[in-house]
Amino acid sequence: MSSWTSLAERIGAFRRLHEDVRDGVLDAAALHAYEQEREALAQALLSAQRLSVTPGQTARQALRVARALPVELALGEPVSTTTIDLAVGGFAVLLAKPLRVAQSVVFALELQAQAVLLRGRARVVSLQRKGKPFRVALAFENLVAAQARWVSLEVFEAALASVPR
Repeated sequence: MSSWTSLAERIGAFRRLHEDVRDGVLDAAALHAYEQEREALAQALLSAQRLSVTPGQTARQALRVARALPVELALGEPVSTTTIDLAVGGFAVLLAKPLRVAQSVVFALELQAQAVLLRGRARVVSLQRKGKPFRVALAFENLVAAQARWVSLEVFEAALASVPR
């Protein structure tokens, strides 16, 4: 795929590959090509946002996208809210009450790209006061391979949605 002549063609080709991954129709070689192009796109988006990748991290892992998805957190009583951003490693929400850093929380996150409800545990990794609400960043704990793939597809759905056709 190195013979692309324009960014628009390259993004268009990636969109088609992404749709094929979402539909589960790629063979191993095409899936490998998709993964390489996904990393290149993530790196380009991070560069455009002037963000960097920490040592040992891939661009795909560092990419965080604005994505409003319904999520329920088990905090004694269930708290329904919406994500403000999503990454392959976790998500952030705004909450009226702070949580403790390192606190583990059960969640149910509605992923739109695969129309699945992702259930699991997430650990609070940061807490910031944003006026009255608190921005709480959570990292997924122990996702199985299929769940991690669903999250990655969701992240790249949002990333592609931010790039004009």
